[in-house]
Amino acid sequence: MLNPLRLKRLRLVLVVAWLAIVFAPGAPAAPIGGLKQFRIPTANSDPKHITMGSDGNFWFTESFVRSQVFSFHNIGRITPNGAITEFAVCDFCFPNDIVEGPAGILYFTKSDPALGRITTLGEVLPDIVMPNTSAIGNGIAAFGDDIWVTDFNNNSIWRFNAVTGVFTQFAITTSGANPSDVTVDPNGIVWFTEADAKQIGRLDPLSGVITETAVPGGPPRQIAIATDGTVWFTERFTNAVGRLDPSTSVVTEFPLAPGAGPEGIAAAPDGSLWFTQSNAGNIARITTAGLITEARRINGSEPFGIAVAPAGNPWYAELSANKIAVLQLR
Repeated sequence: MLNPLRLKRLRLVLVVAWLAIVFAPGAPAAPIGGLKQFRIPTANSDPKHITMGSDGNFWFTESFVRSQVFSFHNIGRITPNGAITEFAVCDFCFPNDIVEGPAGILYFTKSDPALGRITTLGEVLPDIVMPNTSAIGNGIAAFGDDIWVTDFNNNSIWRFNAVTGVFTQFAITTSGANPSDVTVDPNGIVWFTEADAKQIGRLDPLSGVITETAVPGGPPRQIAIATDGTVWFTERFTNAVGRLDPSTSVVTEFPLAPGAGPEGIAAAPDGSLWFTQSNAGNIARITTAGLITEARRINGSEPFGIAVAPAGNPWYAELSANKIAVLQLR
């Protein structure tokens, strides 16, 4: 029979062991989905932005941001099976953002005052020259017959109507706002990020009125509209994802782990959003309630632009890895 002192010590050991089991930290959640990567044939092409075409393929820009070879620059196409075709579109023009407009024509911004064009059949069309010779397009979005472009050089938003061929300029209220990315909601309202002003801009195309909402955290980068109509954006330099409720103008920010570096963002059909974590080397999903889950990390890959297929699989450009990746969820 144990004496009272030894019995007391045994009970203490059992209690400590039980507490260790109950309060032990859980293991990190396993990365979601199955990651597949596809190498781009042209070395150091620096794929940047990506969009889905009406042909069922994904189209991406090869930005050549680190290249010292000023050869013809490309737009790439990748099929759902991973077959990549490159199309030489311009010389020394550094393609940036890309979107499909009407009639199966993809428009892309670049480092000169013009919009590049290529059809989903791979036919390169003549550039659309912008009215202002100092205009440099950055973000680009499409809605109906209109193509919307941010111009940080002139602190403006441009609308190009693909039917009439007319450009319309909308000057941003805040001086030096540096408009970056742009998107359009289902009602035709244009939303854009103002990196230097740390604001989200809203443009009503009918009235031409621009209103702005301050972002409490860091400068907003890329922007997307969720299926519920809320406006989401990334804050790369403060490691956060933000949400703006258009009905209240309230901004909510969701902090990420240090060093995540969120950049691109895209809405998914299920109501969630996917965003690239450029510094961490992976992508992550956030629900409208703010629940975040991550995919597998690839060190040094620097994911940048992202788009989501109708079935829900996110495709994204790995700028430093020179690859296009897809996360297969099913």
